[in-house]
Amino acid sequence: MIARAERPAQIVIFGLGGQGILFLTKLLAEAAAIEGRGVIVSENHGMSQRGGAVESHVKIGDFAGPLVRRGRADATLAIDPARLGDARAFGGECFANAAAAEGARALDAAAIARELGNARAANIALAGFAAAARPDLFPARASLLAALEKISPPKAIESNRKALLKGMESA
Repeated sequence: MIARAERPAQIVIFGLGGQGILFLTKLLAEAAAIEGRGVIVSENHGMSQRGGAVESHVKIGDFAGPLVRRGRADATLAIDPARLGDARAFGGECFANAAAAEGARALDAAAIARELGNARAANIALAGFAAAARPDLFPARASLLAALEKISPPKAIESNRKALLKGMESA
């Protein structure tokens, strides 16, 4: 178990089916569990439909219910720029996979993922960016790396690790 300050966090992730929203949810949950923190997740809306809207809620800390209410999030991540409006509606600090985004901290995570040769790792790069920018809300670097090692397919571990670290360096 990796020690970490106990600060509750409500995080909502927005994207489209096929962008790794559920993998990212699992990554944050596993990293929080590695730190010995309580975690509740809820995955909603079109997950089984590639290209359909996906929304995932992650609560780290002592919470009773899985859903984050609109306007009550501490942080949101928009993996797809088309979902930025939804992300902003939930409040908190918004992180967007975009070259620039009004009302959000933007990172061209897709470009980072392509540069690393793993176009599917944009979600992980954006999570690294958010975690480095707001360490009070997200699991620690060591926890995220340990979780990636645990849940990534063996052939993707190294590229996922590089995407996470590159995202963190960009904060």
